[in-house]
Amino acid sequence: MKTIDNDIKTGQFKQIYLLYGEEQYLIRQYRDKLKKAMVAEGDTMNFSSFEGNDINQKEIIDLAETLPFFADRRMILIEDSGLFKKSAEELADYMKNLPDYLYLVFCESEVDKRSRMYKAVKACGSIGEFKQQDEKTLMRWAAGILGKNGRKITQRDVELLLSMTGTDMGNLRMELEKLISYTEGREVVTAADIQAVCTTQTT
Repeated sequence: MKTIDNDIKTGQFKQIYLLYGEEQYLIRQYRDKLKKAMVAEGDTMNFSSFEGNDINQKEIIDLAETLPFFADRRMILIEDSGLFKKSAEELADYMKNLPDYLYLVFCESEVDKRSRMYKAVKACGSIGEFKQQDEKTLMRWAAGILGKNGRKITQRDVELLLSMTGTDMGNLRMELEKLISYTEGREVVTAADIQAVCTTQTT
């Protein structure tokens, strides 16, 4: 994550990014950060996305060969393709020598580190694995979000919150937004608030 944050801060981007792992919330966050940094808002001419395991490699390569339109970069986002778990020789070979205007971002749940695609990204790009966060990290994150919104919470109540929401960051964030709305006009989030608002999840 630090590497990607630094690339965004400096504007010195790798031409290929692979974001993968269990924590889809973080993958989406960094996907959106990269898109915002690389492509002007509303620029549909120089941004394209593909999703699903029936993606045509040749179609991606043909688009990649198209020069950007009044811009320095063309960004192609490829999500949940399964390309890192099967033979994708055509695209893997193409990635060895990309046009200098082209930037590829892959978002996957699972990858095979032995695949040609993984090795191709490792050789010339940046790989970020987003693991499920531990409870201490999630407790700090949740307390931090509440703090930014003028709410205080005890450690015991944060533990209660996690026990009810589970450790998925997307779900936890959604429940935090509900708590913030529910406690409008108050500083302290209580156990009663959490029990009233949050849905118990099985982890």
